[in-house]
Amino acid sequence: MLSTSVDNKTDYSYPSDAFKDMMLSEVNNLRAEGCYCGVKYMVPARKVVWDDVLYKSALSHATEMKRKNFFSHFSANGLDIGDRLDRFGYIWQVAGENLGEGQRSFIEVFRDWIDSPSHCRMIMNPKVEEMGVARYSRYWVQHLGKKLPEGTRRSKRK
Repeated sequence: MLSTSVDNKTDYSYPSDAFKDMMLSEVNNLRAEGCYCGVKYMVPARKVVWDDVLYKSALSHATEMKRKNFFSHFSANGLDIGDRLDRFGYIWQVAGENLGEGQRSFIEVFRDWIDSPSHCRMIMNPKVEEMGVARYSRYWVQHLGKKLPEGTRRSKRK
């Protein structure tokens, strides 16, 4: 289970299967129903599955934000989500990131993401197939992605 106390000396532990299942269930229930993200209706989307590489990249970013005391979609050295996933060996076709700060539970951060049109659209993105969610101290990071099909490669990003 993820640490539930923000002030705990142990800021993190690997999420239990039950906690991962709960997070996936919340996300997949929303995706199955469809919803409004702000004024835009997002049609139902396929289920996502847990991916440990996305979890590790999310945990790395949450840890960095805590240790260096910042909150951003860019790492301290300017890397974006795609750059960070590249470093973790996640060969992505689609990559997205939701951040939260200060929420005490996954349900609380999930509700905040749903209430934000851009975060909600990322959760509902029909191209997304996998996710990982990590919490370190007061920071939550959700990484979402879809891998490139086997045998394909992405052209260089600018």
